Amino acid sequence: MGSTPERSFVKGIVWEAISFLLTLLVVYLLYKNIIISLRITLILTAIKIPIFFMHERIWKKIKWGKIKDDKKNSRI
Repeated sequence: MGSTPERSFVKGIVWEAISFLLTLLVVYLLYKNIIISLRITLILTAIKIPIFFMHERIWKKIKWGKIKDDKKNSRI
């Protein structure tokens, strides 16, 4: 079973929303400055979203660890 580029993109956005909040919290705890924290977090987010998207698309092509649908159903 494959996935579309749109699915990979949405997965990246959802993951980055979680990551954004976590990064913002950690950086804020370190610097105690919301402006600096937001700047650092936004820069990291802008870098990580396209990297995650490419990571998803590459892993989609790797066959290792995939189970065909007929085998998957027999495990249930």
